[in-house]
Amino acid sequence: MKRHSSSHLRLSPLWLFLLAAAWASAAAQQATAGVSRELALSRAARISAVHYALQLTLMPHADTMPGREVLQFTLAAPTTASGSATSPASDLLLDYRDGELTSAEVNGQAISTQLEQGHLRLPAAALHAGGNTVTLAFQSRIAAAGAAITRYADKDDGSEYLYSLFVPMDASMAFPCFDQPDLKARFTLAVDTQSDWTIVSNTRASRMEAAGKNMLWTFPETQPISTYLFAFAAGTWEPVHATPGLPTVYVRRSQVQRAEPEIPQLQDITARGMAWLADYFQQPFPFPKYDIVLIPGFPFGGMEHAGATFLREDGVLFRSAPTASDRFGRDILTLHELTHQWFGDLVTMRWFDDLWLKEGFAQYMAYRAEDALQPGSEPWKHFYEDIKPLAYGIDETEGTTPIFQDIPNLKDAKSAYGAIVYQKAPAILKQLEFWLGADAFRGGLRLYLQQHAYANAQWSDLVEAFHTSSKKDVRTWADAWVLRRGMPEVTAAWTCSNGTLDALTLKQSDVLNHGFMWPISNEVALAYASGPPMVLRAEWNSASYAVPQAAGKPCPQYIFANAGDEAYGRFLLDATSEAGVRQSLLVQPPTNIVPLLRSQLWGALWDNVHVAASAPRGYVELALANLPHESDETLTRIQGAHATQAMHTYMTAAGRAALVPKLEAIASDRMRNAPTVGLRIVSFRTFVGVAETPNARTTLKELLASKVLVSGVELRPLDRWGMVGRLVAAGDPEAMSLVTAETARDHSGEGDKYAFGVLAGAPDAAVKQQYFAQYLLPPTDKAAKPEDWLTGSLRPFNVWNQTALTAPYMVRALDQLPEIKRDRKIFFLGAWLGAFFGGQVDAASLAAVRGWLAQPGLDPDLRRKVLEEADELDRTVRIRQRFPD
Repeated sequence: MKRHSSSHLRLSPLWLFLLAAAWASAAAQQATAGVSRELALSRAARISAVHYALQLTLMPHADTMPGREVLQFTLAAPTTASGSATSPASDLLLDYRDGELTSAEVNGQAISTQLEQGHLRLPAAALHAGGNTVTLAFQSRIAAAGAAITRYADKDDGSEYLYSLFVPMDASMAFPCFDQPDLKARFTLAVDTQSDWTIVSNTRASRMEAAGKNMLWTFPETQPISTYLFAFAAGTWEPVHATPGLPTVYVRRSQVQRAEPEIPQLQDITARGMAWLADYFQQPFPFPKYDIVLIPGFPFGGMEHAGATFLREDGVLFRSAPTASDRFGRDILTLHELTHQWFGDLVTMRWFDDLWLKEGFAQYMAYRAEDALQPGSEPWKHFYEDIKPLAYGIDETEGTTPIFQDIPNLKDAKSAYGAIVYQKAPAILKQLEFWLGADAFRGGLRLYLQQHAYANAQWSDLVEAFHTSSKKDVRTWADAWVLRRGMPEVTAAWTCSNGTLDALTLKQSDVLNHGFMWPISNEVALAYASGPPMVLRAEWNSASYAVPQAAGKPCPQYIFANAGDEAYGRFLLDATSEAGVRQSLLVQPPTNIVPLLRSQLWGALWDNVHVAASAPRGYVELALANLPHESDETLTRIQGAHATQAMHTYMTAAGRAALVPKLEAIASDRMRNAPTVGLRIVSFRTFVGVAETPNARTTLKELLASKVLVSGVELRPLDRWGMVGRLVAAGDPEAMSLVTAETARDHSGEGDKYAFGVLAGAPDAAVKQQYFAQYLLPPTDKAAKPEDWLTGSLRPFNVWNQTALTAPYMVRALDQLPEIKRDRKIFFLGAWLGAFFGGQVDAASLAAVRGWLAQPGLDPDLRRKVLEEADELDRTVRIRQRFPD
């Protein structure tokens, strides 16, 4: 507890000022929705040593969770001018919403149970300076969607499962609490449940006692953790491959057989990752045990509850035939959530404006751990392919934000989640390590974790740790990359004479035209047909930079200014380099080029299309020439996906008609005859995504009937539903009968979900109307579908070839944003906007969006989200106008 309380002493001057202001205004504190920064500051100044003792009842089919709670905390009193303590000067607000409070006592004195804007007022007259005890009884809501405690009904065997999910501030939907990250607490838990259920929580159950027909599970006290990191899961969970020394993995009972072959790899990468991270951080694993629970229908990839990570079941137990890239992604997910046990759980950000302190580091360290544990998986190539494009795609828009985001109230914290935190933050950390050096970077992380263990920190603490370890001016670097929004666009200008490079100048400009200049550390590749590239390092922070060591070098075939992918920004190819790159990429097999650089060059060609500098047709034709010979599984996927996007989005129907049959034929041949299973699976997915001609649709039906096979691959349920969905969206006359047949074949609960999703793609106005009406139902409505069902239907609803049917829903979808932000889980709003914008390509839709944005009084956060997604629609219109293929 000393570490916990001492963390409040290491505050920046700004936070000290804010704390003082909050204390001064505490007496006038009014209850408002959510948890405002002012409320949080005032409570953090007054409260310490928090303990929750919870007794919960979790039963099948129940709509509520009865509970009792004993909350203990130490309350500081304001002091007089002479320094003597006085009695508490103001009421204290406790957070609780969406449930019923049936009784409440403060220090043995009954108080009103009336809630004000999601808060219970603890009256000053009942509080003491020093130790206080609050005793409460409550009933909290359980539902299939829209609740902090989610019910999942397993159609496979009739079982039921309950799980909690509290991030960012939904613990107060489950039990009364101080629901802010910097009031860490110790939790004890007792759960009364039916006798055949298993309960998993942050600590390992110390006792299980029969209580009549039920079972009482008792869990010992946790380390200090934030409320959003407390968790429990209940149901007929079964441990799979339970082995001493390895994490215990729990799976729902009906999926044990399917899980058997997959869990050993999950346990192995977790155990090895745990050992590597503990050594790298010089900090032992921070909690008494580590369990993993595979949650069906989980709305995130995973959630890092202290000692008990929840992972989305389908992210581990693949429902489509997996490739090496899919298994790599599972490892990264596993290592990401594992890293959170240090970055997020051991040391937690003080407020959600520093969300990147946990998410960005967890993402970056997952790739760093994978590089140490399995370097043959080419983690940094995957980092470029999977992380960078998502970050750039947001950071080039007017809706982007700085990495450090202003969150005035935790009810708005959901909006902080996205590519800026999950992709840009780890990308700039890669540049930071390149600039500082590996030893200084690691030393800063070790110092940061040591100084703030089991407490809270803010980004200035991390900057100070890096400064101490490196002796460099990290603050100036961080101010540029953490506090500014946007990114640089970098170009190279160069000339040669007599076979020699005369000069090479790098230029940067601000993609948002704010005039910012960024400190950049990068490596420039001078590429040659006859040998490996020559790499030159550059460190600069000006509008232009003449690379001094370039002059006099042999004239290159092309120049690429971000070799090694150390820097962050959009690095474009000049015209000479683009021609040289196109020529070099068709050399088979690839020579004189490492896989990462080759992937970057394909990415740079696509960037030129994206900024309307090069024709989409040119990229598609190059991909068509390369794909029959491509040996890289990931590049096969990326080229196929980009070619498909170019034809579906950037090109007209006439331009697409000439190219689609060629991509269909190449993908069809490769899915049957490519030399590796991974290439055949990726080609199969490309074929399903592009198939539209009668011949291709016939092949899909033959695949469904097993008349055509993907050699060495057993197609799984999601593969089959993907083919059915493509036929539905194409309006194939046999599509509905195939839906019926596949529903009979896949009679699982997941099959029902997939059927719901693919039917949203039916090219029928009445179907679109029915689905949109379903989308408008609030989560509390008994007829509402679970959130993962809705998410899975959004892309089919807005399929690329039905823009005329879906265009009328664009503005209506925008009008729903306030309700979505309030009622849905973190990532649903982005999925909603991405689907509805992704289904439109014309100027009329863009004009409708601009009209919606012009209305007064828009929520600024929602406005930014719409601007993010509208950027791609704007680019699509511009590309179509410039290249009317």
